[in-house]
Amino acid sequence: MWSSQRAFQAYTLLLLCHQVAANTEIINFLPSREHTVDLPLAVVGNWSNLRHSDNERRWALQPAALHTPLHQVCEIDDGTALSGRPFPCPHELWVILDLDDKKWESYTTFTLRLSWAASTPADFSIEIYSPEAVQDRLSKRHQISARPKSTYAHPSSSSHTSHQGPTTRSKYARIRVVDAGVLTPGTLPHVPRTSSDAPAILAVEHKLDSVPFIVILEPLYLGVLPASLLPTVCFLIPILLVAAMSVPFAIAYLDIFVRQAREDLTRKVALGKKER
Repeated sequence: MWSSQRAFQAYTLLLLCHQVAANTEIINFLPSREHTVDLPLAVVGNWSNLRHSDNERRWALQPAALHTPLHQVCEIDDGTALSGRPFPCPHELWVILDLDDKKWESYTTFTLRLSWAASTPADFSIEIYSPEAVQDRLSKRHQISARPKSTYAHPSSSSHTSHQGPTTRSKYARIRVVDAGVLTPGTLPHVPRTSSDAPAILAVEHKLDSVPFIVILEPLYLGVLPASLLPTVCFLIPILLVAAMSVPFAIAYLDIFVRQAREDLTRKVALGKKER
């Protein structure tokens, strides 16, 4: 009985195992409904969207210097002047997660999955922001100033949260990447220019290629099962059921030959002892 259970478990693992060719960063989140917030179009107008009809995209980012702590990547001091365009850091990407589609309104949990080649030495970080959190971040970076209402994403309301206005489940994803490569002899440290870099004795500057990656946004069934895996699970369930029912019969059939071989071996051992 124990051997049959072990055989079934091994067979199940073989069915569920996939070839690992990529690293993955996953974050699950609840799309709580919040009041809409006016964000400057100069900022969010340049951000890409992930939605029901377009939930998978490919991007490439330049990783931050080696040994830069992920939580420090693209974190600029309040006193540091920003360049012309908002969020100029080349090591991060902001994505709008449009969760207001009617086909997604019944789902209470979503997952954002980021995958990149396993051969690429990089570490990624994903953070989910609410509209108000993005507004607060923009305000701290002095990106929101006195502009005409037409320059905001929701010109019909004020630049602050409208507690009597419409609500949204949309979120914002912040993706950051840092180089995780192995140091090579002769590499020289560099002096960090912003607080997004590591200290000069740690950060290492060398020619870095952009890291391509794929981001997928999808709902979770029962809060745990990604929608893209549902066909695979439905395919595996009958196979596993058939395997579970077949294993006892297969073991019983093979057990006959095992007993015969055991009896033959016992008989040969007994004959050998008699000859001695």
